[in-house]
Amino acid sequence: MRRPSLTAFCLVLLGLSLPHAQSADNAAQQETAVVHQTQFKGAVALVALDVCVKNRDGNPTQGLQPEDFLILENEVPQRIALFSIGGHVPLAVALLVDNSRSMFGEALEQAKVAAARFIDILRPDDLVEVMSFNERANLRYELGPDHDRAKLSLNDVFATGATRLYETVLVAVRHLEHAQRRRTTEYRNVIIVLSDGEDTHSRLPFDDVLEEVRRSGVLVYTISLRTKHRAQPDAPPLWQMNLLAYDTGGRAIALRDLAGLTKTYEDINTELINLYRIGYVPSNAVHDGSWRAISIRVPSATLVVRSRSGYYAPRFTPAVSRPSTR
Repeated sequence: MRRPSLTAFCLVLLGLSLPHAQSADNAAQQETAVVHQTQFKGAVALVALDVCVKNRDGNPTQGLQPEDFLILENEVPQRIALFSIGGHVPLAVALLVDNSRSMFGEALEQAKVAAARFIDILRPDDLVEVMSFNERANLRYELGPDHDRAKLSLNDVFATGATRLYETVLVAVRHLEHAQRRRTTEYRNVIIVLSDGEDTHSRLPFDDVLEEVRRSGVLVYTISLRTKHRAQPDAPPLWQMNLLAYDTGGRAIALRDLAGLTKTYEDINTELINLYRIGYVPSNAVHDGSWRAISIRVPSATLVVRSRSGYYAPRFTPAVSRPSTR
């Protein structure tokens, strides 16, 4: 039996939960020149990276200059063409909160409080979207600047149903991309997803979702609740949650105590407003659609650097020369 396409599934998902699904998908199909926050002008591709630099105590490090960074693409050094420090880039954050039946009780209540606190500490020009998910993605507040309305939207979130985690991440990615195309201001697109368990209801294979997320350039932070109702409270985040975070430059967090949830969101916010935005034009100008691995180094061994693991090169189809009919 032929497996339905990724686009077909996205249409189904968007149709279930988000308004104007058809127009969003059409826009996504037309915007074929955007890969991993890479902006194309003619034959020039600027690869933009959000880079986290921390000391060994886990605190963000500021004050580095372009010459302090070595960017390698497939182990080949690249010349930095774009450099921005810290909070110069506003945030567009999608908050995804698991409201499946396993979150019933204190877990969901603490998750709502912590998410509201995160919205409180956003800057006035930061955008936020609120989405809960069980067997479907439920848009509570569409991406926008009204932080008070976003917080209020959490009040109606109750625990019920199964868990469609991965496809909800995909819905959020598509929504952030669609919003970005309609703006002239560049935002740092971020997804923060909180869940207490495994995906039990998605119909798409995880690998398909991961590839789409990789192509988007969205930073993904995952929070896995490992509290007393879990069989192994000391277990690390699920490997899928780890990959979503690692490949996009975000962070996977396993939380054993609900009391630390608000602090976890606050730490993520601190990290986001202290990221470096670094861009380069790849020295490899071949448009073959291949995966290009990225690594970043700084001079000090006491600093820990994190960014996305790579990007897909654009794939351009050369124009076909047709003989004259004259």
